[in-house]
Amino acid sequence: MVKTPVEESLGANPGDAALNPTDSVAMGVPSSQVARDETQPRQRPFRALAHRPYRLLMGAFLVNQTGFRISHLSLQQLMVDLTENDPLMVGVLFFALFIPAFLLAPLAGVIADRFERKRIVLLSYAGIVVVTGTLSVATVSGAVTPGIVLGLSVLMGTCFAFAGPANMAIAANAVPFEDLSSAVSLQSVANNGTRVLGPALAAPMIASGALGFSFGLYAIASGIGAMLISRIRLTESLPALEDAGILERIRSGLRHARERPPALTVLVIVGTTSIFGASHISLIPVFNEEVLGTRELFPWMMALTGVGALAGSLVTGFGTRSLRATGVQVGLYALCVVAFATTRDWRVALGTQMLSGFFFFWFMTNLQTLIQAAVDDGLRGRVMSLFQVCWAGLLPFGGLAMGATAKAIGVVPTIAGAAVICMFFGLGVALRYWHR
Repeated sequence: MVKTPVEESLGANPGDAALNPTDSVAMGVPSSQVARDETQPRQRPFRALAHRPYRLLMGAFLVNQTGFRISHLSLQQLMVDLTENDPLMVGVLFFALFIPAFLLAPLAGVIADRFERKRIVLLSYAGIVVVTGTLSVATVSGAVTPGIVLGLSVLMGTCFAFAGPANMAIAANAVPFEDLSSAVSLQSVANNGTRVLGPALAAPMIASGALGFSFGLYAIASGIGAMLISRIRLTESLPALEDAGILERIRSGLRHARERPPALTVLVIVGTTSIFGASHISLIPVFNEEVLGTRELFPWMMALTGVGALAGSLVTGFGTRSLRATGVQVGLYALCVVAFATTRDWRVALGTQMLSGFFFFWFMTNLQTLIQAAVDDGLRGRVMSLFQVCWAGLLPFGGLAMGATAKAIGVVPTIAGAAVICMFFGLGVALRYWHR
């Protein structure tokens, strides 16, 4: 069977999985430029750091993402505290935080293709500073309520929605073409490194109840990130010249995904694993208190998930990538989540959550590589906005459904049942593409 240029390019180093709206480190190259001789040696992994724009971008990313990790865990814990561990309200929190991505990401993708991407990111970061600063003051003063948390979460999610596609596209302008692979790998590793550092820093704040301080730290981190990005001098890609309206430009992104296999299949996999897989994260603080009997374990559990994610992103740098392998990885991820949900031993819970992070980031970085290799740069912003819709845009529905289901039947059968659905889906993907 003759391979497409995308399939022939699957030995390249992976991009980041962009697993929440601010994980915007995805890199990409036009598919017409990706195919290469299989005998070509791998690049030196640190070549991207030779470029000043990339070093500034990396610094901004590390600071901002660490702040986000601290704040995000504290936000979940705050809702648990305010609602006396109500799983439905935790699901509503996820809905409020991520629903803007579902509603606004396609528009944000068009904007990222038509306007200066750096300015879009700076405005989004400024919005995050204002929102998280307000949340910090409300929490410290004792004026915070579930309604205030939900309202500010919607505003925060709106900033994420507009920053996401622009950030995904801007990274490709920070290095020359020949160093893209190095930049992808470095930012993927750094991204998952913050998944370890952020929860570790959040742990004492969550344990002591100093949640307002964590929101203030995120405001400061976003401000520092904005200052670093403002110093970057980029060679912006020329926007695609179109006279069509916004809705037509959004539709053009979907058509482009359909015309560039396996982009559409990738979007389906991302959406399904978002609803039935990643959404279980919203119930982890409830699971810790109801099943394991402790709140202090929550940030450390997320830190170990980050350790697994870091290992998963490193593993993707070896071998080739395919939809068949992705299906197997999805099945293994779901098996780990089932084991997590059905244990009462905190040590087993920590271990299985770490393994789930490993497999999740393994297949998500593979999927990011596949779709980034398939699309053209002129349409990259709007196609990646579809990726954001399938990931972050569907999280609110998954989180809300899991919260409501957990309130009705319990947190354990909810997490385990969703993981079983995810497992069968992954095996189906593997079987469908087994001989392709």
